[in-house]
Amino acid sequence: MADKVCLQPCLGLRKEAVLCRQAFYVVHEEMRPDQTVLGCGPALNANVQEDLDFIEMYPVMAVEACDLDCATKLVDKKGKKVARTVRVTDLAEELSVDLDGLPEGENIDTDHPAVRAMADRIAAMVDEMLAA
Repeated sequence: MADKVCLQPCLGLRKEAVLCRQAFYVVHEEMRPDQTVLGCGPALNANVQEDLDFIEMYPVMAVEACDLDCATKLVDKKGKKVARTVRVTDLAEELSVDLDGLPEGENIDTDHPAVRAMADRIAAMVDEMLAA
């Protein structure tokens, strides 16, 4: 059984991508710092050893903001499979988060209620993955 989950965020620029990254920061830095590692797409793509180690040692949760699935495909490209892919749109619907009401660009603060709601749900998913 794994003792940590690698959080691999979408790197898009749309507000959905920013929302998921902010939620990952909250989960990793505040809620589950000892149970998560935060992957970095550019570092993984550049074969930075730490990020390669993350996907080798831990199950990966990728959160995707669109149907391109870049985070999932990047992990696949490195010869690993993500344990769980989460779609921001599905999560937003589950949590009744109005994506249209979010600010554009990098202006979604980690204290925003939508970020907090997503972080709470993602932290629960981390717990589920670790318990499996």
